[in-house]
Amino acid sequence: MALRMISYAGLSYQTLLNGRQISLPLPPVLPVVLYSGPRRWRASRDMAGLLDETPADLRPYQPQMRYLLIHEQTLMSSAGLPGKNLAVLLFRLGRSRDVEQWRCLLHTLIQTVQQEPEHAELNRSLTLWLHCIVRRSAPPAEQLPPVKTLQELDMMITEKPGLWAQQWLKEGRQEGRLKGQAELLLGMIQRRFGPVPDNVTLRIHAAKAQQIKAWSLNFVDAETLEDVLRD
Repeated sequence: MALRMISYAGLSYQTLLNGRQISLPLPPVLPVVLYSGPRRWRASRDMAGLLDETPADLRPYQPQMRYLLIHEQTLMSSAGLPGKNLAVLLFRLGRSRDVEQWRCLLHTLIQTVQQEPEHAELNRSLTLWLHCIVRRSAPPAEQLPPVKTLQELDMMITEKPGLWAQQWLKEGRQEGRLKGQAELLLGMIQRRFGPVPDNVTLRIHAAKAQQIKAWSLNFVDAETLEDVLRD
């Protein structure tokens, strides 16, 4: 990821320079990775961690970049964060399957972005991302109009409230069944083998339905936790 980040930054600078949108000196950047996976992030957070052992006299000439990692589970469990924290809002929008809650979060996001006039570019970027989320959830035959701002996106959703509600309802039911299967398997494991390690809990919650079914069958004659989780 560190290598991709340094490539993205270089390409962004080059594109902006070619389009005469910026000039030297170049503005600073803050590379950010929003991670929502269940497993612990293990990739190196800077270029130095990707390079082989470098002689001291060559180190000043090596590429350098570090990115900020924002882990969803850690962030969402932090009770001290304000409700209008931008990262929290983005994670909640990405996870929500309730249409009214989604619109409420969108309104909060609009208010947060509007507070600063220099957030115009951020408004456009967030609009593109959220428009993609809505488009993926809409019926295949539905043609979505292009939107340029969060306000236009809100108007589009208001005019077509049923556009994605049914699809999200279906996905929510599927996710609910899968979560129930995972919790049932974890309960059986705990009853037979004792407390379940955190890494096992994360692994089971991240598994697909077919994998949980296979582990549940393994549980029938398993003598150890390892027997349950064998492939």
